Amino acid sequence: MSTDLLTNGSDVRGTVAAYRILNLIGRGGMGAVYRVQRLADGTIWALKEMRPLEEVSRAEASENRELFVQEGQLLGSLEHPALPVLAEAFEWHARPVLVMEYVPGHSLEAMLTRAAAPMPEQQALGYAIQLADVLHYLHTRPTPVIYRDLKPPNAIVTPEGIVKLLDFGVARLHKRHKTKDTVAMGSAGYAPPEQYGSGQTDARSDVYALGATLLHLLTNLPPVPLSTPTAGSIVALNRSVAASTEQVVIRAMQLSADQRFQSAHELGEALRRCYRGAYDDPYRRAPAPPPRIPPASSAAETRAQPVVRGDAPTEAAPSRCPQCRHVIKPQARFCAHCGARLAKGGPVVVRIISPRGVAQQQLDRLPASLGRRDPARQHFPDIDLAERDRGLVSRSHARIERQNGHLVIIDVGSKNGTRVNGTVLVAQQAHPLRTGDRVRIGEVEIEVVSS
Repeated sequence: MSTDLLTNGSDVRGTVAAYRILNLIGRGGMGAVYRVQRLADGTIWALKEMRPLEEVSRAEASENRELFVQEGQLLGSLEHPALPVLAEAFEWHARPVLVMEYVPGHSLEAMLTRAAAPMPEQQALGYAIQLADVLHYLHTRPTPVIYRDLKPPNAIVTPEGIVKLLDFGVARLHKRHKTKDTVAMGSAGYAPPEQYGSGQTDARSDVYALGATLLHLLTNLPPVPLSTPTAGSIVALNRSVAASTEQVVIRAMQLSADQRFQSAHELGEALRRCYRGAYDDPYRRAPAPPPRIPPASSAAETRAQPVVRGDAPTEAAPSRCPQCRHVIKPQARFCAHCGARLAKGGPVVVRIISPRGVAQQQLDRLPASLGRRDPARQHFPDIDLAERDRGLVSRSHARIERQNGHLVIIDVGSKNGTRVNGTVLVAQQAHPLRTGDRVRIGEVEIEVVSS
């Protein structure tokens, strides 16, 4: 297999869009990562290509390809602000390729190298809390995902202060009744004993790795393989570290999984107790990534095959009476079937644009609630964004209604806020909505098609 890199300015055509190579970001033993521009809309992405540095055996090449493909499958099934969005996976010149969200920033490793000193305790705790949160998300999927390779080089801190996990090449789906991993993988110093083949990895393996990563941040020294720090050893190297924080690291790095924190959530709660002051959740500042699928109008010329991800725009359904559900005529004031008085103005139609694609929805009745469904609480909003957002939309986020015949939107006290044409709404205050206005909620944009 040729080891020549893709050249700057060359184009790579996927199944959803075409991409132009801008520059090489980095290269590892099994592949190269490039910064690319999607030709359809000009957005910037990262393209990861499987391209070994040297020839390998057929068996090793097959295993590497399997891990590469698995990484794409895992990323495509996950949605969290701390994980890169996968745009598409395909083959280019017989090599597997992944196109994912481009994450600007610096790795935790690079930050330590630049500082040439241990990281201050509170800064390190803030990053560790984020990592515990995303590990908890991975571990609580219907089929738990064990990351297995947490270490400073694989965690990127964005300009907004968000820690993103990269490189899911050795992550695995947890098999509850299996006693041993098929392949022992990980990085020395960050991998617990069971990851060397002595047992099956589970959530507690990632707990160990997070403890080892925090140890590295607090001391600026890589952890010693299969070695638990002792009381006083961290404080001696970093005077900003409290004894309580040191004890959290020691417990997380116990060689026996039964003696560690039993979940990333439990570890995260312990880290929060060590954090002084109010913890500022950086996810509130997370910018939305570009849409997975380019806008239909600009993608038509570049798409090699039909779009296979996301919803295609749909025609608005006929307007119906909110009482009897019979079809009503446009601009009708009364329902011809049941006689019910209809709201002033025609039906409200919105277009929902998200990383999942584009869809159109007619609001059959007002007020209409916007948010994220919660079946456990019997909460089902009229505009349900649960499948279109990665956790930034609140359960009860906003409400669209008419006041004195005019369409308005009200943020009902959401956690991450609502914008209309770039203006941040004041909670509980009505803001006018007109045809063509764009509402931004998390990474979802809602355009008013008719009002």
